[in-house]
Amino acid sequence: MKKWIVCLLAAVLAFGSCAALRETPQERHAREVREAQMVLENLQAGDFTIDITRMFPLRGSSRSVTGHSVTVKDGVLYSGLPFFGQAWRVPYGGGHALNFQAPIRNYSLASHPKGGYVVTLYVKTDEDEHVYQFRIFENGSTSLDVQSGNRDRISFSGEMLFESGR
Repeated sequence: MKKWIVCLLAAVLAFGSCAALRETPQERHAREVREAQMVLENLQAGDFTIDITRMFPLRGSSRSVTGHSVTVKDGVLYSGLPFFGQAWRVPYGGGHALNFQAPIRNYSLASHPKGGYVVTLYVKTDEDEHVYQFRIFENGSTSLDVQSGNRDRISFSGEMLFESGR
């Protein structure tokens, strides 16, 4: 009987603390406005990192991924992306694929008609030329399409990282 009461008391405390953690509508709106402002500031500065969580190869099914990211900083693209698909004219052993750092040749930022932003950038490595097109929503959620001259197109999804880690 004592164990049952202790379990019931623990459950009540757990649910009560969850209710205390909920945001009010005003707090949620204020957080969303702050996130949208941070996203826009990062994109205008050309200084952001996207944590990749899922990949969508042209051929085959999508896959969850961890530990991969893309960073744009000081006019350089730091790409640490996995690649699955067909490749043509690549160096012996497969080359670096989408793991490289290269200066950005052209960076453009535009508003998307349905909300959020579109960032398009062009880079050239010693192996290939790449077009990275980011669709970044105001909450930091991101989709990324990568087109290369010598490899299949591939897409990714992820989240923009803010100073606090999200």
